[in-house]
Amino acid sequence: MRKSLTILCFIFSCLSITAQEGHKLDINIDASFNMNYMFKNEDGIKDPAALGMSLGYEYDVNMFFGIEGGFRFGGFNQSVRYYDPNLGTDVMNNPNSYSKNVYKGMYWAPYIAPKIYLPISYDDKKDRARYIFVENRFSYTQVNLDLDEVSNMKGSTHKFQFQYEIRAGYQFPIDTRWAMSCWLGYNTFDFSKVKPEAIEYRNSTPIQIGIGFNYIIKQ
Repeated sequence: MRKSLTILCFIFSCLSITAQEGHKLDINIDASFNMNYMFKNEDGIKDPAALGMSLGYEYDVNMFFGIEGGFRFGGFNQSVRYYDPNLGTDVMNNPNSYSKNVYKGMYWAPYIAPKIYLPISYDDKKDRARYIFVENRFSYTQVNLDLDEVSNMKGSTHKFQFQYEIRAGYQFPIDTRWAMSCWLGYNTFDFSKVKPEAIEYRNSTPIQIGIGFNYIIKQ
């Protein structure tokens, strides 16, 4: 009986730990890319890329667990470098070559993101801890693809798709209210799913890097 009470008290203590930050506003900027064509530039095809920004509200249940909800938006593109074959096939050094966006568009999505935090040190001057974290982000994304540069097509088209991201990063305090984070992640964003028959090149962007800032609005 005593052992059971001790375990229950321990669990209650863990759950009732004061939240690490409390209520926060989060601002994140991320870049996602692929390296399909990094070492194959002789064909002029560039790697696809997506740039995004998110605004969210985060509540930290305790010092180890938080959850964020918010809105994310951004754009993507993929270009091809064209050149006159009569002037040679050296795409990189051909002064008469130029790049053209063959695929481009925008996306937006609401999201929810559970987070797991692990404190690794404490900044006494700023009275805040430093953390490593893992974030799982789920969003329902509308992807809008511009068709004006696609052969025999005009206008735009869109499609909703579920997107998953996982981020592993480091968060450190700037002062008593502001903190900064940086991360490396993986995501399932792939704009070819909007209109597969119109997409010629591989264009998923699984590799993600990003930075973020958060501000404590209430502890």
